[in-house]
Amino acid sequence: MDLMIKPLAPCRSVSKSRHRKQRIFKMKTERRETMERLKQIWQKFVEIESECRRLKEETMNIASQSDYNQIRINLMLRILKARQDNDFARADHLTRLLREEMKKLEQGGKAGVVG
Repeated sequence: MDLMIKPLAPCRSVSKSRHRKQRIFKMKTERRETMERLKQIWQKFVEIESECRRLKEETMNIASQSDYNQIRINLMLRILKARQDNDFARADHLTRLLREEMKKLEQGGKAGVVG
């Protein structure tokens, strides 16, 4: 009788262990990549939020300037109307108000609605 020697088969537990380690390594790598992408998204969100605040502030400044310009234009038109009507006392009064409003703005104050 001839005895045949069978080659040793690789141990399944070693193979399973190797695959498990590979899967764990892959999961850790994917998790690291996901965390990095999340960090980048968060940074972009913070940048956008900051830009939004800056734009809101700029918009408010433009609106405020527009309001001030409208006040000045209204005063100028009222001065012209008073001069046209030969009401020089009223024109003088409105001119002084216009100058006061312009000084307030130059000094950093807010212009107000004037009569």
